[in-house]
Amino acid sequence: MEKGKKAKNAKIPKKKSFFRKNFSIIILILLSGMSIAINYYDKENSEMINVEVDKNLVKASSNNAQQKINIFIYNPSNKMVEEKEAYIPKQKNLVEGDYINEVIKDTNFLTKNMKFMSAYTLRIDGENTTIVKLNSEFTGLRSNQALFNGFAQSVSNTILKNFSNIKKVIIQIDGEAIIQ
Repeated sequence: MEKGKKAKNAKIPKKKSFFRKNFSIIILILLSGMSIAINYYDKENSEMINVEVDKNLVKASSNNAQQKINIFIYNPSNKMVEEKEAYIPKQKNLVEGDYINEVIKDTNFLTKNMKFMSAYTLRIDGENTTIVKLNSEFTGLRSNQALFNGFAQSVSNTILKNFSNIKKVIIQIDGEAIIQ
């Protein structure tokens, strides 16, 4: 009898249910199924982009598409650097290159091959100095010193007037030493 009592009192380990044993695997299978479904949905709807444009905003922005800037242009007939207004497409930030490109475009004695390359501002001797780099086509302009100096003065005046933090402008032609 004692043996029978011991058998009744002995703890029988409970069998884990199927879901408890395989809980992590079930979760992984569900996540995989969800990712497959999302991927399929994305592939089906990737071509569709819905964009709504307010027509009033388009009209307002097209009316103000031009922005007025002040530049200086060298006039070889009277040998003076004259201030001129130019209109460029409206931008949030105007940089030195925008002004220099307008000076080049409005200077009548420059050829179409003469291009602005870059402008960068450095701190030299405690002053903000802008170095303007022009392409090698400007070397031909050096033969007429009056035209070259007039153009250089117009670029310098334009930069100095429109950027108050710049105190000095240096013009460099690609392939040559720095010209001041």
